[in-house]
Amino acid sequence: MKRYVITALASLVLLPLVLLVCGFLLPSQYQESFLGELRAKYALLQQPSEKPRLILVGGSAAAFGVDGAQLEELLPQYEVVNFGMYAALGTRPMLDLSQGQLRQGDLVILMPEQQAQSLSDYLGAEALWQAADGAFGLLRCARWQDLGVLIGQFPRFAAGKAAYFVQGGPQLPPVYRRESFDEQGNLRAGLCQANCMPGGVDPTMPVSFDPALLGQGFCAMVNEYTRQAEQAGATVWYHFPPMNGAAVEPGSDPDAYCGALRARLDCELAGSPHTSTMEAGWFYDTNFHLNEKGRQVFTCLLARDIKAMLGDTSPTEEPRVDMPALEQPQSYQGDDRDADCFVYQQVSGGWQITGITEEAKERRRLILPSRWQGQPVTGFSAGALGGAEGLEQLVIQPNITALPDGAFKGCPALEQVTLLHTDPAGLLVGQALLEGSSCQIAVPAEAYDRYCLSYSWSAYASRLTRWEGSPF
Repeated sequence: MKRYVITALASLVLLPLVLLVCGFLLPSQYQESFLGELRAKYALLQQPSEKPRLILVGGSAAAFGVDGAQLEELLPQYEVVNFGMYAALGTRPMLDLSQGQLRQGDLVILMPEQQAQSLSDYLGAEALWQAADGAFGLLRCARWQDLGVLIGQFPRFAAGKAAYFVQGGPQLPPVYRRESFDEQGNLRAGLCQANCMPGGVDPTMPVSFDPALLGQGFCAMVNEYTRQAEQAGATVWYHFPPMNGAAVEPGSDPDAYCGALRARLDCELAGSPHTSTMEAGWFYDTNFHLNEKGRQVFTCLLARDIKAMLGDTSPTEEPRVDMPALEQPQSYQGDDRDADCFVYQQVSGGWQITGITEEAKERRRLILPSRWQGQPVTGFSAGALGGAEGLEQLVIQPNITALPDGAFKGCPALEQVTLLHTDPAGLLVGQALLEGSSCQIAVPAEAYDRYCLSYSWSAYASRLTRWEGSPF
C-alpha cells in the first residue's frame, strides 16, 4: 500500500514536469504550419511604415480572400498589412494582438468569418498554444480570465507536440504551410487554382445571417477595440468576408442582419453582404477561402468599397479573369445494399441523405450508399441519422466527402463509424463532429498515421482506431 502511494505521488509530480518539458523545451513542431505564420504577421505590425497602414484583421477569409499587393496598387496611399489568420484562434486574439500596434492614420478593416465562433469572444486556446510554439510571447494576447482554459489545454498541446516530435510534424497541404506566405504576409500565387470542394460547397460550414449570431461579448469586444483605436488615431470599419453563395442558408435576410450589425457596433459598416456573397466558382476549399482568381476579384471589390467610404470617386479597374469551372465529383461505385434505408433530397451533382426510413431505425448496421436511382450520393445533412436508436455500426464510403458537426448524436447506441477513405484530406470535417456521441472512428490501417497527423483530423486522434481486412 505504501509503495502504491509513493508511486502515485511520484506520478503526480513527474507528469506535469514531463508535460512542461515537452511543451516548452522540445523544438517547435508548429512553426512551419499555417498557425506558425502568426508570429511573422505580428512582426509585420511592429515594423515602421512611411505611410498610414490598411490593416486587415480577421480569420483565414482575410488571408485567402485579399491580395495585399494588389490592394496597395489600388489604394497607393496605404501600406497594407494582412493580419488574417486561422479562424480557430478566434477573433479576439487577433484584435488583442493588433490593438497595441495601431498608429495615427491607420485604417483597420475588421473581417471575421460569417459564423458563430468568429462572431463571438471565443479564444481558441489549443490553436493559440500551437501558434505560439517557439514564440510564447504571443500568449500576451490572452487575458487573465483565459488562464484557466489555457492551462487546461496545455497538456493536450504538450502531448501532441511530443507525438509530432517522435512521428514527424503535422501533415499539411501546401497551402497551409508557413512557406506559402511571402514576406508581406500574402498568400503566394499558384496555390489555389480552382474550387476543389465536391459540388462547390462545404455543407459543414453554412453561411448564416441570423442576427442571433452577433454575440453580446463579440459586440462589446469590437466596440472596445474601436474606442481604443480611435484613441490611437486609427479608424475601424467592418466589412463582410467573401462568402460562398451556394452555402447561404435558405431564408437568410442579409439586410436585416446589417440592421442588427449597425445597431450593435460602434464602427461603420463598409460595403454590403450582397457584394461579398460570391459564386461558388470563385472559392477554393472552404466557403470563405477564395481561389487565386477569386482573390483578385474580391480585392477589387474591397478597394471599391473603401474608396466609397473615403469619398474617392475614381474608377477601380476590375481584373479581367474568368471564373474557374467547378470540378465534377468523381464517380464512385460502392456497396449500395442499404440504399433503400435512407431518405434523399436532390442537390447539385446528385443526392444528399436527409433522413432514414422507419425500417432503418431499428437496424444495428448501415452502409451509406454510393448511388441512388442511378445518381451519386454526395453527402448527408446534420440530423440525417436522427432516430437510429439501434444503430451500432455505420460504414461511410469515399463518395461522402464531408461530415457535418454532430453527425452521429442521433444514434445513442453507435459504437463505431468505419471510414473507407484512405486520404483524410478527402473527407471534410468540422470541429464538433463527435458532439453528442461516444463512438470510435475506424480508419484504414495503412492510413491511421495520416489521420492522426492530419491537421483537421488530429483533434479526434484519441477516438481513432484501425480496421484491417474487409469493413463489410
